Amino acid sequence: MHLLKHPVFLRLYLAHIVHIIGNEFTFIAVVGLLHDLSGSGLSFAAGTVFRQVPYVLTSIVSGPLLENWNKKRVMLVVNLLRGILVSLFFFITSASYLWVAFLLLILVNICSAFFQPAMQVAIVNSVEEKDRLSVNSLLQGTTSFLIIVCQGIAAVLVFLFSYRYNFLLDAACYFISLLILLRLPSMLNESLQRASTSFLVRLKEGFQYIGQQGEITRVILYQMAERICAAYYIMLMFYILQERGQGLYVFGLLDIPLGLGGVLAGIIAAKLADRYPDSKLSIVQGWALVAMGICIYGVFHIQPLLGIAVVILFCAFASFISSILSVTKLQRLTDPDFLARVFSIREMATMGSFSVSCLILGFGAEKAGSAVTSGWLAVFGIVAGAVWLWSHSRLQKRKETQVS
Repeated sequence: MHLLKHPVFLRLYLAHIVHIIGNEFTFIAVVGLLHDLSGSGLSFAAGTVFRQVPYVLTSIVSGPLLENWNKKRVMLVVNLLRGILVSLFFFITSASYLWVAFLLLILVNICSAFFQPAMQVAIVNSVEEKDRLSVNSLLQGTTSFLIIVCQGIAAVLVFLFSYRYNFLLDAACYFISLLILLRLPSMLNESLQRASTSFLVRLKEGFQYIGQQGEITRVILYQMAERICAAYYIMLMFYILQERGQGLYVFGLLDIPLGLGGVLAGIIAAKLADRYPDSKLSIVQGWALVAMGICIYGVFHIQPLLGIAVVILFCAFASFISSILSVTKLQRLTDPDFLARVFSIREMATMGSFSVSCLILGFGAEKAGSAVTSGWLAVFGIVAGAVWLWSHSRLQKRKETQVS
């Protein structure tokens, strides 16, 4: 593929691969750690909140700050810090140190809030616009494939050994990713000029810019709805480990259809974009939310594990294809001068929605059960998809009226 011949993107892509490999090992290890130390639906939800809330709050400031910072240096420092912090999970063995686990989750995700916007800016600065959908599809497809492979390996390692060694593997991956980025070439269009306006002014301008761009606002609201639906995964932890009383390795194996859905989404999103205009892709996005709602209900009302795996596959496909199309839209719609701010605010909005939804769903699963709670989430997904389709139809009619 010609994209992999691009010196900047190749390094970013390789670093991304190594990071995702380690991240998948850590994800199941954190679930195992919280299960051992507490084992309630609220603890799973709290773990997600302690991962996401710091990420959300830091994302508010990361975009404006990154405009004055060297993106390569930011990614190097972040990977160094994450490698050190993740390795410390290995030493938490007592429930009395549960607060330390939550503190480490907070610190790791504060670091991550600077990495993602920096990487997005690096991609946009170094990859031509015509290739960005292919880039996003490749990144998503690769990520999802690695989920399949790494979660399968992680499940085997958990079954045979202790999940704690996964933390050390993730730390090693962060350090390897750092070494790959050390030789990252200078990014195209990377400005060395420092912004003359203050941080607060740039932050305010970022919110004002989004407010004035109706299409960007709609895409961010859509992604917030998709992230709310995606929080069903917190209930799945509680459902598998507590309500069904099955092992951690079973939960790990259910990540395989999740990854497969992402691989399929990465392949099909690129094909859809080549064949259909933006208006048709917006319809795909709406129906993807509807499909997520239906699948979420099915996950918690189907008994055989194979049936659950099949429904997760379809749910993941709908979720990932909507995400790929949405990120590509934002990259296309956003003025390059506001790119870091838009993506940091987008991270704040989407992951904030995800965090709140996780907390509500964790509480709901604890009090009313996963089956009941999933019904309400399914209704939300279906209604959100219908609203998106209705608003798209209204916008198309308005555009047709203006043309005529």
